[in-house]
Amino acid sequence: MSQCFRPVKEIWNTHSSCFIEPETLITLLHDLAARVATASADHAYGDNTAVWFENGNKVLDYMERVRVRRADLASLVGNMRSLAAEWRNSIGAHGELVFYIDAC
Repeated sequence: MSQCFRPVKEIWNTHSSCFIEPETLITLLHDLAARVATASADHAYGDNTAVWFENGNKVLDYMERVRVRRADLASLVGNMRSLAAEWRNSIGAHGELVFYIDAC
């Protein structure tokens, strides 16, 4: 079996405060990916969880449009909507996008 490796360039972009539990946020991010028909996955790294999207533009486009009525999500989604344009700088060469969720 062959293996390969590659360097990863991480750029820490502007963060959004989170007002819900990390597990709920991860579920929300996967739901956003499903709504725009793009693949997503998550992986825990110590105190962080990385959530990967195959097509970051689709996810950010949806973030900019979505409106929610639930009070516990309204602030979070509002922050996401306002930061989506800036977060586009974090989209990789193949369209992928990764969010790191810090343990709270």
